[in-house]
Amino acid sequence: MAEGKASSSWERLGSERLMETPYFALRSDRLRLPGGAVKDPYYVIERPDAAIIFPLTESGEEVVLVRQYRPPLGRMELGLPAGLVDEGEEPEAAARRELLEETGHSGGEWEALGVLASSPSLKDNHAHLFLARGVRETTAPDPDEHELVEVVRVPSGKLLELIQAGEIVSSSGVAAIMLALHRLGALSGPA
Repeated sequence: MAEGKASSSWERLGSERLMETPYFALRSDRLRLPGGAVKDPYYVIERPDAAIIFPLTESGEEVVLVRQYRPPLGRMELGLPAGLVDEGEEPEAAARRELLEETGHSGGEWEALGVLASSPSLKDNHAHLFLARGVRETTAPDPDEHELVEVVRVPSGKLLELIQAGEIVSSSGVAAIMLALHRLGALSGPA
């Protein structure tokens, strides 16, 4: 059920911006629930949308991943290249930019895999997932000033093993991997 009767009976009575940074804002909403009860406060993190890329190399056998330290987790994370969509930027353009910046790879045939909400009870943004087939290294990576990124090529057949081992932990990244592997015919089941 996408939007239906239940969603139309929720009403936002008010909203207050509590904090704003370049990466997110925090607001407090006052909501009237379907039965008439009021939920106050209901906190929402406002974030720009993100783009996540499953970059398959020209050989079709390896996926280009990035390893970087994640301060909230207190550990290194292995994952798909990803980044925020700038205001006014198309998600695919952001995906292509992020892949080039983080890994130095570009080109290939691009296909949208879908749009997900990574944490819809808390955040208002979406993740745009892309499959990029046939990417190649065209330049040196040029990550943002505070990004320390290691580029890692992994055989596509090892991705599920890395997820199960806890090496790849981003829920949106795991979803992108599963959708890409399915699209590539490496996983069976309904589309």
